[in-house]
Formats: sequence, structure tokens, C-alpha cells
Amino acid sequence: AGVCVAVLRGAGERAFCAGMDLRWSESLTRADRIEQGRLGEKTFAMMERLSIPVFAAVHGYAVGGGLELALGADFIVCSDNAKMGLVEITLSARPPYRPKMTEDGDPDQPEFGGSAPGWGGVKRLPQRVGLARAKEMLFTGIRLDAQRALQVGLVNSVFPAAEFDAGVAELAERIAAMNRYNLRLVKELVTGGYDWIEPHPS
Repeated sequence: AGVCVAVLRGAGERAFCAGMDLRWSESLTRADRIEQGRLGEKTFAMMERLSIPVFAAVHGYAVGGGLELALGADFIVCSDNAKMGLVEITLSARPPYRPKMTEDGDPDQPEFGGSAPGWGGVKRLPQRVGLARAKEMLFTGIRLDAQRALQVGLVNSVFPAAEFDAGVAELAERIAAMNRYNLRLVKELVTGGYDWIEPHPS
């Protein structure tokens, strides 16, 4: 008995998660932004450390912090109507930091500050798609459609929109049918929780 697998789903019909509310973010102080960044990264790191498998089921938009949320899962599947990207470079929201190579008074810095993913996406995206591909996505803010996301390894599977719910449920049921201890063991091995396997006593 108990939970064997967790599925991250968006509640609305249009999107998995469209990221931070930019109007709201403009009202935040620097201290608020630092705290929001820490809370987001802490939340996603806790999700990674869960002993059960967690997968994100993305429909519609997963952009900015929405994609960072999905990247915190063990893997991602999506509907064929999905659009995904870390688009922060194209936005005017201010992060709580500036590049180390940037001096005060940098003439290239926009008056509104700079913008970059702040919840671990710059670390997790290369783990999915490779460093060079991740840099391209981050430098351009491009949004990938479902088939392109599958091609580059961002998602594991793509379901037709009409079959999305059934496909996600079938996948969750298949994982849930496995032995809970084995699921926990495999997850810890894959994520580096064990450097070796202790021999079973004879």
C-alpha cells in the first residue's frame, strides 16, 4: 500500500505551467527575488530526492519556470500540442543576481536588469539534451514543439492530445505495478545515492 509514483500535471486546459507571473514579479524587491529563487530551487531539489518515481506530463505550454518544474521530475512525457522552452533571456523580469563577469555600470545591462532561469534549469537542461544543445536553447529562448523536444531528448514520449490522459494513466499504472522497494532502490542507484551495492547476506 502507499504511493508508488507521482505524476505532475497542469490543472488548466491550455498549459502545464506558463512560469512566473511577470506582473507580480515586477513588484518584488531584491530580497523577495532571492527568497523566491531559493524556495524554487529547494522545492525542485526535494522533488528530485523523493524515493518514488516522479514524471511530468506536459500539455500545452511549459515555459520558463514551468519547464524548470518539469525538469525537476525524473522524466517528461508530453502531448503533441506541447510547447517548451526556457525563455527567460527574452524577458524583462529581474533575477536576484548578475553575471560574475559583469562589472557595476555595465553599458550592456538593460535598465530593467538581466533575466535568466533561476530555479535550476540551467543545470538540469544540459542533463537532458546535452551541453551544446542546452546552450543554444538558453541563448535563443527558443520554444520547442513536441516532436522537436522528443528528437533532442527533452521528453521521453509524445502522445496524441486525444490519447494523452489515457497514455499518462497507463504509464503511471505500469510503474505503480512494480515492487516499491525495487523502485526506490533503482531511483537511488540512478541518481547516485549508492556508489556500490551491498552484497546480500547468505
